[in-house]
Amino acid sequence: MKERICRMLKQLRLKQPLVHCITNPISINDCANGLLAVGARPMMAEHPREVSDITGHAGSLLLNLGNITDVRMESMALAARAAMAAGVPVMIDLVGVACSGLRRAFALDLLDEIHPAVLRGNRTEIRAMQENIHADGVDVTREDEAGTEAYLTAARQLAARYDTVVLTSGAADDVTDGSRHIRVLGGSELLAHVTGTGCLQGALIAAYLTVGASLEAAVCGAAVLNAASSAVLPGVSGPGSLHGALPDGLWNLTPEQLCKYCEIEESL
Repeated sequence: MKERICRMLKQLRLKQPLVHCITNPISINDCANGLLAVGARPMMAEHPREVSDITGHAGSLLLNLGNITDVRMESMALAARAAMAAGVPVMIDLVGVACSGLRRAFALDLLDEIHPAVLRGNRTEIRAMQENIHADGVDVTREDEAGTEAYLTAARQLAARYDTVVLTSGAADDVTDGSRHIRVLGGSELLAHVTGTGCLQGALIAAYLTVGASLEAAVCGAAVLNAASSAVLPGVSGPGSLHGALPDGLWNLTPEQLCKYCEIEESL
């Protein structure tokens, strides 16, 4: 798997695909700069009257449910339909579905209509899609953070239910298609203290969907962010400096650094 991910790192820089992102204003700039740093071309359009045209000519589509609005909900549904019609792979980031009934219902409605390549969320968000639990914010609950592994069961069930790949983010990122399970380790602990790094991970996954299969793209997006954060760590003194250093880490990331700073474990 590592060899394949290293090839994808190079393939993306050569291909320079257009990645259409409908995301939240909190992390939109970080996602755009992160995509540019790995070789993709970001497009952050969200007007309902233009998203279908843009998605139809994109390499992939990212739908991020953070800070949701009526306009973005309308645009996401339109773009998702356009993606299905054009064969464009879709990455859905399930931000806040554990704390918002509106977002959860919207995500479930989308999944009834389209077939995403990858679903992404933290442990509590993934559980919420299966168990209808409720959290008090977008952070993972203490129960899920403690590693009860109920989230792994939920992830497998969700992947099988929608015939998709599910990435569950955390101290380790777990990726499953319902049968295979791959764990991505590494990365700086400071990532959890920088707003929007999860959104950035989702954007990277969307980018790598243009050069690889769903499972590979999810693993690659997680591995690239982890390795980049570790590579810049010697010059980082806290969350603020990590935030500023991440684009450089992504820009300068080499296959050798990817192998050095990231560990990938696979099990059935």
